[in-house]
Order: sequence, then structure tokens, then C-alpha cells
Amino acid sequence: MMRWRGYFAAALACAALAAAAQDLQPGIDYDVVTPPQPTDDPSKIVVIEFFSYGCPHCNAFNPSLTLWANRLPKDVRLEREAVIFGRQPWQKLAQIYYALQMIGKAEQLTPSVYGALHVERVNWQTDDDIINWMAAHGVDREPFAAAMSSFGMRTYVTRGDQLATAYKVQAVPWIIVDGKYARPISDNGDFLSQLAIVDRLIEKARAEKNRR
Repeated sequence: MMRWRGYFAAALACAALAAAAQDLQPGIDYDVVTPPQPTDDPSKIVVIEFFSYGCPHCNAFNPSLTLWANRLPKDVRLEREAVIFGRQPWQKLAQIYYALQMIGKAEQLTPSVYGALHVERVNWQTDDDIINWMAAHGVDREPFAAAMSSFGMRTYVTRGDQLATAYKVQAVPWIIVDGKYARPISDNGDFLSQLAIVDRLIEKARAEKNRR
């Protein structure tokens, strides 16, 4: 894993240099969020990924995003928002994400959930199926079950879709930087170059904060 992270960091650095060779162009490299939205933490540059566990593209993007997130500077915070887009199967998957988030297991279990859905092709028919799967993967059954049925989880699900509407998110995965800039992630296999553009948008947001 350490060697892979080294390769990833080197590749991302090359992608960043290529992105830096030309100015970012609004409407091409990114979109401007109008109006800009307040973030949860004005002291940080907040980056939001809108996603769904049910999205194959999100599954493909997740390993690159995770490695990228591990090298973010201290003034940047990554948040994730699970969306539904009116798809009933995605409703339950959003509930799973926010329940895991509530018990502090989302970061740890997200790769396994993606793997279960897109590699193992699990068929979770009921909440008990989900809870049993979680228990088999080291999650304490009772706290997770309580989170799955909680009012707080339902609030998070609603909030995720409300944020997606406010940011005019049209597909997933979709990245928002500091409430101001949007970068849809294209399903072209070249995630490093796209994350390098996100890095440039973070630099842009940082410079704007410093000018205040």
C-alpha cells in the first residue's frame, strides 16, 4: 500500500503540473456555483463529494479519492454527501452511509460496502440483511441498528438531497470546493487529472480567503 501511495502521489504531482500549465477555464474545467453556498466550517476549505454507493462510477472513483484525501493539507476538509435523485434503491444506500457516519465507521467501511455491491453483488432485501452483513464485518450490531432507524439518520438523508439541489448537482460523483466551485467527475478513467483540477480550485479558494 505504501508503494502504491507513492506512485499515486507522483502521478498526481505530474497531473497537477499538467493542470498548472494552463489556466483553469470556467465552463470547461469547472463551474461556478451561483449563488455560492455557506459551508459548515468557514475556517476550512470544505470539499464535498456528492455520491451514491449504488453508482458504479463512484465505486471506480473512490480509491483515487481516498488516496487523494489522505494527503490533503490541514486547512482542507473533505465531506461526503450521499444522494438519492429520486431512486428508491439509493434511499436505503444513503441510509447505510449516514448510519455508518453516525457511529464513526463510514470511512472504514465505505470500500467494503462498494465491494459488496459492485463486486460481490450482494442483495440486501431487508434491514436485517444489512445489519447482519455489518456485524459480519466488525460493526457493533446494536449501535448500527439504532442509527439506521434514527431520526438523525433521516435528517442527514434529507439534508444530502437538499444540498445537492442547492449546488445544482446533476450527476455523481460531483465535487464542490468551498461552496463556490463545482467539478463533475467524468467517467473517463483519468481521475488523477481531474483531482489535480480540484487541487487548483482549492488553491483558488485559499487565495480568495487570504485576500479577505
